[in-house]
Amino acid sequence: MSDVTDANKLVKQLQGRGPHRVLKGDLGVAGLPGVIYTPEKGVNLPAVAFAHDWLTPAKRYRKTLEHLASWGIVVAAPDTERGVLPSDGKLALDLGTALDVITEVRLGTGEITVNKAKRGVVGHGWGAGGALIAAAADHRVEAVAALFLRPRRRRPRRPPPRPPRTR
Repeated sequence: MSDVTDANKLVKQLQGRGPHRVLKGDLGVAGLPGVIYTPEKGVNLPAVAFAHDWLTPAKRYRKTLEHLASWGIVVAAPDTERGVLPSDGKLALDLGTALDVITEVRLGTGEITVNKAKRGVVGHGWGAGGALIAAAADHRVEAVAALFLRPRRRRPRRPPPRPPRTR
């Protein structure tokens, strides 16, 4: 029972903002449209490339990306393949490129580095397909997560009121 209690405490703690101050950067400087979020400093940090849902710009994930960075994770989110007929294969290539950028380049003021053995990809909705393709194609990716929102619960429909009986 204490394992469950410890897990519940950890989940509650992780729901809040982490201890790190967060920096935001432009992935476009490296030739790939998108954003980078990092903790203010850190060495050998884990990193993830984040794939957006269909027609959704990377900026819509600002709070999620900041949250991950506040817990010490470097996050790159390419802002590509947002058209009506996007390619999840091309998005997977962009995720790999984003991981290469944040892994090989010293980030921030040069005080932030990524551990090459702690790289992952995350995809939300349609982007989950791109994340899975990227993970399958790149042996350097150590973790993959496919995120989907739970469906909203619908309230049960009330039947229309019955007309009064007439005798």
